[in-house]
Amino acid sequence: MHNLETPTYKLALFGARSSLGSALLVEALSRQWEVTALVDDLNALDSRPGLRTKTGALDDALAASQAVAGMDAVLCYLPGVPPAPGRAMRSDGAFDQAFIAIGALLDGLAVARVKRLMVIADFGWMDTDSGHPAQPGQQLQQRLVDSPLAWTLADAPAGAETPGQYLTLADFREGHEEPRVAALLTQARALLDECRLAAHVRQRVKVDASG
Repeated sequence: MHNLETPTYKLALFGARSSLGSALLVEALSRQWEVTALVDDLNALDSRPGLRTKTGALDDALAASQAVAGMDAVLCYLPGVPPAPGRAMRSDGAFDQAFIAIGALLDGLAVARVKRLMVIADFGWMDTDSGHPAQPGQQLQQRLVDSPLAWTLADAPAGAETPGQYLTLADFREGHEEPRVAALLTQARALLDECRLAAHVRQRVKVDASG
């Protein structure tokens, strides 16, 4: 039972319609957090006590600010977020999506006065040997350095998403923990611990699936 004297932790999640997104929702709700899944279809997720759905987009700072207003933290799982309609991706789709989304989140959260941001994505473009053009990557990294937010970047866990095998909330019911489900829940616990405890603010981290 939730302690009424303890303020409920309010989390907004982009990327809920994915296997890891489902695991994050299940784990956050088990902690009795108040979770708002920001989606493009309000009927896309099964209802659960403590779970709210709200429309939210990552291609515009104003839309992002309105979506996350009143939250304690925002967690964005980019592999679970479909590209915005009509938004053309360049050859490096992972970086292009990160550039757009992180820029909108940095500006949007600042406007909404939400201080905690965690982004889970493919950050391989940040590696010196990635082969990615240096200038746009440096520009985005400078945006992060200049931001007053308490942000953390987490490398997306390998194998979290399997094409054509998206796990929903129903797949995470108690007593039916297949190896993949158990691994995703382990990753979700580690990610939510970092989001709440903020042990690696303004750093890039990697989650160990073994816990």
